[in-house]
Amino acid sequence: MRGIGIQLAVALACGLLVVSAVNLPGVPIHFDMDDSILSAIADDISERLAKEYITYLKTGVETPEFLKLTNQLAKSHSQKDIFTRNMPDLEPRDSFFVCVACRSVMRVFIRTIRDEDGELHGENSSVLMKDFAMDVCRRLNLQTEEVCEGLIDSNLPTVEYIMRNSESDSQSFCSLFMEYSFCNAGSNADYNWTLTVDNTGEALSGPKSDTPTYSESDIRICQFTDIHHDPLYTPGSLATCAEPMCCQRNKETTEGTSDAAGYWGDYRDCDLPWHAFESALDHAVANTKCDYVYQTGDIVDHMVWATSVEKNTEVLTKVSQRLNEAFGDVPVYPCIGNHEPHPLNLFSPEGVPDEISTKWLYEHLYNDWSKWLPVETKETILKGGYYTVVPKKGFRIIALNSNDCYTDNFWLYHSGTDKIPQLQWFHDTLLEAEKAGEYVHVLTHIPSGDGTCWSVWAREFNRCITRFSSTISGIFTGHSHKDELFVYYSEEGGHATAVAWNGGAVTTYSNKNPNYREYAVNPETFTVTNHWTWIYNLTDANLKPDEQPEWFLEYEFIKEFTEDTSPAGIDKLLDQFAENPALMRKYWRFRVTSADPQVNGGCDRTCLAGSLCRAAVTINSQTGRCEELREKLFASLDNEENTSSGGDEPTTPGPSSSTPGDEDDNGGGGSSTLGLLSISSLLAIVLSIRLSF
Repeated sequence: MRGIGIQLAVALACGLLVVSAVNLPGVPIHFDMDDSILSAIADDISERLAKEYITYLKTGVETPEFLKLTNQLAKSHSQKDIFTRNMPDLEPRDSFFVCVACRSVMRVFIRTIRDEDGELHGENSSVLMKDFAMDVCRRLNLQTEEVCEGLIDSNLPTVEYIMRNSESDSQSFCSLFMEYSFCNAGSNADYNWTLTVDNTGEALSGPKSDTPTYSESDIRICQFTDIHHDPLYTPGSLATCAEPMCCQRNKETTEGTSDAAGYWGDYRDCDLPWHAFESALDHAVANTKCDYVYQTGDIVDHMVWATSVEKNTEVLTKVSQRLNEAFGDVPVYPCIGNHEPHPLNLFSPEGVPDEISTKWLYEHLYNDWSKWLPVETKETILKGGYYTVVPKKGFRIIALNSNDCYTDNFWLYHSGTDKIPQLQWFHDTLLEAEKAGEYVHVLTHIPSGDGTCWSVWAREFNRCITRFSSTISGIFTGHSHKDELFVYYSEEGGHATAVAWNGGAVTTYSNKNPNYREYAVNPETFTVTNHWTWIYNLTDANLKPDEQPEWFLEYEFIKEFTEDTSPAGIDKLLDQFAENPALMRKYWRFRVTSADPQVNGGCDRTCLAGSLCRAAVTINSQTGRCEELREKLFASLDNEENTSSGGDEPTTPGPSSSTPGDEDDNGGGGSSTLGLLSISSLLAIVLSIRLSF
């Protein structure tokens, strides 16, 4: 405790010094606080809150300290962002709050469930657990009553099973849940395994650079990702609600106002109406040539508190049938997103009770997918939602269930080692493909460098990519709702080994235009040689609700960036982004689908660096290439500011509170860098909480 007190005193002193150094408003001063200090402060508060809560559960007495602490925490965070943004993208105050809440709630659960005399150990424990969880929701002002109750009802059986059947403690649980933040302060041997990777391949001596150039005769592949169809979407309804997703209710009081949902979708926290999805398919069929279709996950909407087996399966089948109707004999190759199951994000291992198992989802998806896939895929789909198929001689597709790496998948906390089998199968399938002389496309919903992808899984996935770089011709992802790319690098030598292409999202959630992607693929090596992104502008479309949206080609990759789409070529392009801010701004604009709120909000130097770093990071704990590019970009921006007196591409203003910009985290470095106002607010919160004792 003495050490924590000293660390807190140092932090407060530094914070006061920073505050006193401010003379001009709006100056972007940043403050680096050591992760261990933030973690120690959070841990101290978490332990106090846990003890107070256990006392309250035992006695029913709300002590003054308990009320003071919970009231302060309830005022310390935003209400919506902690549900709608990924953990690494949270503002510092929200990140601090989530860490405190996670550690304290898990301590209460573990102590009261696992101890024989614990309040949540015996009969009626499920009822008491819900009462406790709802009390936390209300006291800490987490979300609306409806959202909290829906999430608690659906997740509680799984959480209770994991608490009773694992040895995970609060530190290891929250360290994994918030892996890329100061909250990661634990380690567990079961969560640091390595795959058995074949070592007979030829060692890499340089980047992969053998991609042919684009030809009109190339195979065409269309990608639709993150459709997120909302069956309850209602044009004219409230688009500015308190819940994580809107555009469903209150049409009678909202229609005709600026808060009303648009007919063709909405930039705010709303998902896709059915007629907008049909418009995308109709345009693709009429204007593109699809030899294959990739559907890379997330069909179900963001109404995460109101999922059900019935609702999810109905939407999954409806979208599957519509894809089949649109493309006829063209084969569709899907993979699973994190929104497909009920409850959201939860993908169970084998051998758990049926009532909390994901078997129903795998069985349903196989029935939906069997119109496109051979019967040989059934075994692995039913086992874990992954498969492999050979569409033509020399060409193999591997579709993974990347939710094994997703830190919002609570089954990850049940066991770290049960995530090995799929990755080992992935490796073994690649080895067979190599021996057969096949080229491989990998479909995976969550990019391995995403802030919510477990670093150990990502590390071992990257080892497979490096080992089989000559076999893998392309990786296709979704999840981020960004039109972007990622370069994979070898651990030894840092050679560029592969490129992952992210197809953006058909949904508008959030602050984006609907889009889909068309690729050109060499018919011999099956490498991507070009791609086209098609969008419609949501503002313009909603001005004409009685007319079809005007879909248009936003950009063609090789005309805007480079004809060399090999890993080496794309790696070189990243350097060009860092050296040429105007080119980097163009990449950012396309990355956010030229959406009006994003373009109007702009992208400052931190935002640009975040977008660039995302392209260079495929394991979030390995950021060397990111740091190199960021330093180069900042130097270029400084030079631009010093030498430029204006031009076609002026430095873009950063996001403000009224104009949402891109939401990458702190330049992509994963550090706990806090803005002046954020750190001052955080320290004020911490000080007020500690002084209450």
